[in-house]
Amino acid sequence: MTDKSSTTESQPASTQWQNSLPFKFSLIQLVIASILIFSTAWVMLSIQNQQVTEQQAVLNQNHGQIVIAKLQEMTSQVENLVGAISNIAMLYRYDKQQLSKAIPALFSIENQKEIISGGGIWPEPGSFNQQKFRDSLFWSHNIHNELIAIDTYNDEAFPSYHTEEWYRPTRFFPTGRTFWSKSYVDPTTHEPMITASGAMWMEHQFIGAATVDISLGKLDILLRNTMADVGGYVIALDHQNQVLAYPHAEDNNQPQANSMQTLLTFDALAKSTLAFAPVASALTSADRAFVEQAIAQRVFTQEQMDNLTRLSKGNEREMLAAIVNSSALNQFTVPKLLASMSLATDPILNTPSLVSIFLMPNTYWKIVVVTPIAPLQDTAMHLVEKIGIYLVLIQLLGLILLFLLQHRLLISPIMEMVQALKRNDPASIEIKANQRHDEIGLLAKTFLSRTQQLEVAMASLDASNLALEQQLQSQQLFQQELNCHKEQLRALLKFSPNLIYIKDLNGKYILVNDKYCEVLGIERRRIIGASDFDLFHSQLAQIYQQNDQRVTHSRDTINFEEVIPSHRGELVYQMTKFDIRDDEDHSIAVGAIGFDMDLRKRQELELEKLLQTQVVSIQKQQTKTQLASDENTKLRQQLACAHHEIEQQQQLNLSRLQSQKLMQNFLADIMTQLMQEQDHLLGQICQTQAEAPPEYQTHTIELMAHQADRLRHISQLFTAHQSDIRPLHLAQFIRHLLGLLQGQLTRVNVNVSLKCDENLVVDGSSWQYLQFFYRLISNTLNHAFKEHNQSRELHINITRQANKLHVQLEDNGVGMSESQLTQLRQEMALDLCLGTLSCLSLWVKNDLNGVFYLESELNKGTRVVCSWPL
Repeated sequence: MTDKSSTTESQPASTQWQNSLPFKFSLIQLVIASILIFSTAWVMLSIQNQQVTEQQAVLNQNHGQIVIAKLQEMTSQVENLVGAISNIAMLYRYDKQQLSKAIPALFSIENQKEIISGGGIWPEPGSFNQQKFRDSLFWSHNIHNELIAIDTYNDEAFPSYHTEEWYRPTRFFPTGRTFWSKSYVDPTTHEPMITASGAMWMEHQFIGAATVDISLGKLDILLRNTMADVGGYVIALDHQNQVLAYPHAEDNNQPQANSMQTLLTFDALAKSTLAFAPVASALTSADRAFVEQAIAQRVFTQEQMDNLTRLSKGNEREMLAAIVNSSALNQFTVPKLLASMSLATDPILNTPSLVSIFLMPNTYWKIVVVTPIAPLQDTAMHLVEKIGIYLVLIQLLGLILLFLLQHRLLISPIMEMVQALKRNDPASIEIKANQRHDEIGLLAKTFLSRTQQLEVAMASLDASNLALEQQLQSQQLFQQELNCHKEQLRALLKFSPNLIYIKDLNGKYILVNDKYCEVLGIERRRIIGASDFDLFHSQLAQIYQQNDQRVTHSRDTINFEEVIPSHRGELVYQMTKFDIRDDEDHSIAVGAIGFDMDLRKRQELELEKLLQTQVVSIQKQQTKTQLASDENTKLRQQLACAHHEIEQQQQLNLSRLQSQKLMQNFLADIMTQLMQEQDHLLGQICQTQAEAPPEYQTHTIELMAHQADRLRHISQLFTAHQSDIRPLHLAQFIRHLLGLLQGQLTRVNVNVSLKCDENLVVDGSSWQYLQFFYRLISNTLNHAFKEHNQSRELHINITRQANKLHVQLEDNGVGMSESQLTQLRQEMALDLCLGTLSCLSLWVKNDLNGVFYLESELNKGTRVVCSWPL
């Protein structure tokens, strides 16, 4: 009664859920997993944003290069038109009627109408007509796009055009160079425009300027079409930071002319739209640096610049003087990136944007390119969110797995021990102590030890009272107990789901349960008395025997994982083997209890498959990342190829422009000589009288014959130019060219020998052949015989082989040093147009699909060899 009353005492209260170990472990794991997930997402988002920003900056600058390339193409056309007007004005200087016909014809060219508003010539006082102080010829397109002449600038009541800002700086520019004015509103046509001016020089005297006006409205349309597919916009500024082009929208401040006919400046735009303040600051810094650089490399005196800028506004004088000095140095030939920045919110796009500011050569315009960055940031955020979802799923799976393992290995055993203590069931604690060899097992053994000590103490107190009764009933109780144990043992062996068997010290089975027979598929009578070698193959039997011997020698309980063959295949069991001893502590048998490990193995396999699935998913994501990286690399390569093609096209345009300019000078020189000789011949004829001596008449006849011969050469050369492609007798063509150059050859004392088949006829543009041979021979005469006093020889050899034309020009001039020759060959290999020979090489290679080769030796001469298919 005492024992029962002690076991029925009040049980301790259960632990609240918020204080339980599972809740605490789960909460700690959740906090750690959250920190890992958020830190990983933050790092990935930071790296991705940095990469996206760098890529957007490169794309923004590439868009700027494309816009500048289109603008340079337009400005080159305008500068060529200015040069053409200037040359025509100098050629027909005193023929106003011819000028009135020729110049409007240039403005009527189709590709010039898109952006050009008007233009004309503006002579110095008395330079075209000594009786007129103002003698300008100006044409402009009206609202019907018709070209009309405007004579308002010649009225005495109208301010003199000689003081205009687009006119005054041209005195400091040589022939062929163009000055781009600031934007203004024309007082006659009332149209916002910008003017390109070119100086006209005759015999080292400034005689006026030729101009072409560009409409700002048409320029704005050109820029909007350029950025149509990009998603951004462009702001174009002149050299005084006045707005040339600005995106037109209903919700922004479009630059308009005010009552004083002045255009909007970017500083005023930045004051009205505060988001543009960083851009305005960058423009101010760039202008200050440009002015300081021009002052440090000054070409003109301060007095000249003060005289030039005295009529300009105070804040525009320094920039005008800096542009004049910089143009004289001619060092700025390629576009320059002034600054790059980002705007948190663009006032027009209403998204975060990147801004790049470029400075154009020649025009000194600032081009502000603005592109949005929001789409790429959205892509980065989407990528991070997608990866974050996968990370959350992985962490959740890890948390669940860790919770299950902790519950199985730690929480569940402790709860079982607590429940066993509540039930006063030490047998369960003893089984747990024998199964576990870790801290849980140690804790269970400690509980058992304390319980046994208490039981021994209580048994010793009751022993004296029960001794006599036990002795009287011992035999009966022993028999009853034995029968009870037999029935329990029989039930345990029959219904236990675990494998149970006992072997003697010789390895013979003396006891097996039904489950063991069922797994092996062998009857009990065949197993009892048999050994492992009788039932299993030798390898398994040897393993079983070794494990049994370890238990016998250690005299302790040992757990093993053993493979048991069955009709379902080989099954893995956790075998707990223990040594069975008699009362004298002698080993008499080995017992074993086997637990099925198949469920645990299946869980491990499922976990392994899950891990493999995650690895495959990560590998696929890495593959997608690599594909995106390859696509970016391919895009950079395409941009680099496009940039190379643009540079090559610029070099070709430069070569053609130099060739055209050289031929213009050549024609101008020839015509000047002919006019001088004609005037001289006319004077002699007028002075010739009947009593003139025969020698004088003979000399006059020789001059007339020489003049007729030169006219014949010119006729043969330029009559052929009337047809683009026609049969050309090359030997006669070259002789006409040499005859036309005979005066120059005589002056430099060069003897020319021509070796060419008289029947050699080629099909091609005679103008191309004239440009090529004239530039090649002219370059030799100008550079090959400097300070060279020996006999001067020039040999020209022209042959036709295998449908190819081979041209060889060899001189015995000063030649070139090894370093000069190497540098020139490098320029030719890089397709650069920096001199006559490099430009000819580029022209032959790209326009004629030929080859150009050069050999030279110092003080011995130079040989030029080229060929191209006919």
